[in-house]
Amino acid sequence: MGKTILERIRGFVRAAWSIALAVAFAAACTVILVAPMLTAEGEVELRIGDVAAENIQAPDRVVYVSAVETERLRQAASEDVEDIYDLPDPRMGRQQVRRARQILAFVRNVRHDSYASPELRSDYIGHITALSLSQETTAALLSVSDSQFDAMASETVAILEEVMSRAVREGHIEEAAANLALRVSVDLPEELIPVVTDVAADLIVPNSRLNAAATEEARSIAAAAIAPVERTIERGQLVIRAGEIVSEDDFEAFQNLGLVQEAVTWQEVASPVLASVLAAALLTVYLVTLRRKWLEANPLPLTLLALLFVALLAGMRAVAPDHTIMPYLFPAATLAFVVVALIGPHSAAVAAVTLAALTGFIGGSSLELAAYTGLGGLIAAVTLRRPEQISQYFLSGVFVALGQIGIVLVFRLPDPYTDALGLIQLTTAALINGLFSAGLALALLYVIGFVANLATGLRLIDLTRPDHPLQQRLQRDTPGTYQHTLQVANLAEAAAEAIGANGLLARVGALYHDIGKTARPYFFIENRLGGATNPHDKLDPHTSAQIVREHVKDGLDLARKHRLPREIRAFIPEHHGTMPMMVFLNKARERAAESGTEVAEADFAYGGPRPQSRETAILMLADACESAIRANQLASAEEVHDAVERIVHQRVDRGQLDESGLSLTDLKTIQQTFAATLKGLYHPRVQYPTEAAPQDAEAEKDTPADG
Repeated sequence: MGKTILERIRGFVRAAWSIALAVAFAAACTVILVAPMLTAEGEVELRIGDVAAENIQAPDRVVYVSAVETERLRQAASEDVEDIYDLPDPRMGRQQVRRARQILAFVRNVRHDSYASPELRSDYIGHITALSLSQETTAALLSVSDSQFDAMASETVAILEEVMSRAVREGHIEEAAANLALRVSVDLPEELIPVVTDVAADLIVPNSRLNAAATEEARSIAAAAIAPVERTIERGQLVIRAGEIVSEDDFEAFQNLGLVQEAVTWQEVASPVLASVLAAALLTVYLVTLRRKWLEANPLPLTLLALLFVALLAGMRAVAPDHTIMPYLFPAATLAFVVVALIGPHSAAVAAVTLAALTGFIGGSSLELAAYTGLGGLIAAVTLRRPEQISQYFLSGVFVALGQIGIVLVFRLPDPYTDALGLIQLTTAALINGLFSAGLALALLYVIGFVANLATGLRLIDLTRPDHPLQQRLQRDTPGTYQHTLQVANLAEAAAEAIGANGLLARVGALYHDIGKTARPYFFIENRLGGATNPHDKLDPHTSAQIVREHVKDGLDLARKHRLPREIRAFIPEHHGTMPMMVFLNKARERAAESGTEVAEADFAYGGPRPQSRETAILMLADACESAIRANQLASAEEVHDAVERIVHQRVDRGQLDESGLSLTDLKTIQQTFAATLKGLYHPRVQYPTEAAPQDAEAEKDTPADG
């Protein structure tokens, strides 16, 4: 009951910690995204049209493109472009000449209408819709002699034909009619000239229309030809004097100097808050549903990863705004490198995509920055196949750099504002980014591995050093066990590599799996010189089994004292599993047979647990096989192969490998690897009795010789 309650308490604590971490993560991301807009302090409250109460100087040097001045110049260039008209339509001139002749013929008929009164004839002339003649002109048309009328009619048609043969632009009729008097023949009497010009002016119509599309295009081209105006304000330079009115240029300068605080709306705050909550929710759901075992194992590594995510996001927030090159140098892919080494590639991909989304948000919804960051992280996740090998980080960093260079080219090549120099700078930044991200990840993994006591690649490499205190103790106090661990380490590493497991982890686990024997080295036969007495001869089987079993506890105590990672500590009990110590079990059975009592096998079995990973299971098999081959001095390949096969089958039959994750294909590969490696081992060791037949002696290795 107590154990159940304790488990419930631990489960509650883990759940509470997970919720607290998720909330803290979302809050931290929110602060990073929202804080800049809330903490921006404007130093001036002036707006366009206000009067400056004091002199205002630039707090920093700033170079910016003046949108106000650029727009002003472009507007001026656009206005300088004259309207574009279509070519004159000759049909309009012929049409108006015909109309003039028809009108004058009608007037001639009215003049000769003897039945109409003078008032009626004037009324007829007034109903000509194409003309808007004054009473004086109408009277002159009706009162002049026929010869004068004919001369006047001929002159009207002539000057109308001359004017309409040229371009008469739409909206410029007055200009065309302004100098009609100068076109009248000098032979025409002076008093008739106003009549001719009035009639001709009414008949002038545009023959050249405004081409609005061509005009707008020409103005757009003229405006686009104006390059953006760059303005530089030096630190301490006077921006505006006291008493001056704030102009658009002044206000623009205030904005670029960061002196104007814009009002923040609730929508602007809600957007980053929602983005942070979604990011935290995505990562939490992923870990709870797909990585629950890792989530429940140790809270410290996940806390460190959350801190790393937040630190990278804060760094990107600091460099992304108002910088051109720095966002491309920022090592955001470091997160993916670290996560793939600690958890796995799928988790690294999820973390990279989440960071990329928030990075794009920081960059003003920049698809380019999001793609750049996201692709770099994804490439790191899928190319770092062997996180325990340092060289893999360099190779993966190269791939990350190439992918990020590709993103730069995709987005920048079509951009007319990116010149060759800018492109070279961005691609160089991408190249440095990939390599720097990998190098920074290695450094962080070392720190995280040390702080959280994790079996990272660098930590494992450090543990392989022969000058490690525990390795030195093995060499000094248990030389036989030390040689045994070296052989088992080689065997386990080769088998792990063959099935795609972590070879370095298997090797390091093998190097430390028997460190508990240093507490009582003389109770294990490989550490006794030839001729030395066996202390177990003076002990009853139960006592001997208890002493040998204690080396597991002693090993775990030493491992904790020297801060060996949890993954390495697991090799100490799991490589024995729950296997019985057959030497003492058989001896106890012999004595029990003499006294007619029974012996419980559980009293002579190790406490377990059974191997929980492929690497600890490989060590269980490697430890037994190496000991058996040495002890029985098997020489032929067939004998070695048969012995390995029997040992593997016995562990399988006893259910020792049920929780390890090894497949039948893995076991077959492991057997082949062991057989090929063990052929050269002929060192003599004590013979081991078995449960059934003498031919299985080499299979039961768990004795005081090797524990």
